[in-house]
Amino acid sequence: MKYVLGLIGVLFVVLISVLTYYGMFATVTVTEQNIGPFWLVYEKYVGDYKNVGPVMDKIHKDLKEKESLEPSRGFGLYYDNPQEVAKDKLRSLVGCILDEKDLDKIKGLQARYNVKLYPASQSVVASFPFKGKPSIFVGIFKVYPKIVSYVKVHNYSPVPMMEIYDLPNKNITYIGSASLPKHVFESLLETR
Repeated sequence: MKYVLGLIGVLFVVLISVLTYYGMFATVTVTEQNIGPFWLVYEKYVGDYKNVGPVMDKIHKDLKEKESLEPSRGFGLYYDNPQEVAKDKLRSLVGCILDEKDLDKIKGLQARYNVKLYPASQSVVASFPFKGKPSIFVGIFKVYPKIVSYVKVHNYSPVPMMEIYDLPNKNITYIGSASLPKHVFESLLETR
């Protein structure tokens, strides 16, 4: 019995350590900031949001191998609330954000990829530590309830949510524009 209790204790400590590492106990603060602009290289994806990772990875790989670019940030722009829309109908844009040093290559990229500007906007913003893919799932449960609460308190309309995965800085930034008109998001959905 003593060994079973000891094993349970060790498993509990390991579980708490893993959850702590991936951000379960990180503090989430929601603010408003002027964010952007961002040049996006992306593909449109329809389906369960949990399956967008390979699409983002493919775009990153193509930019690296075919274009000699290595963007430091990936992104997902999620249009639909998964609690209200069937998983197979969820719309998103997934890809990479061009780094400042690569902006001179936009014209050439536009011939081969969906490349559009996400304009600067006053946005509801939250940050969360990125320590690997589990951080994305932990962030969903930690960050979105805070953003939803903030949006309701400030009486903002629902908008697509952007998640920016900043690998060098080990951070996920969640962005909900409070000022971009609906037609901007619709125009991003118009792909090649």
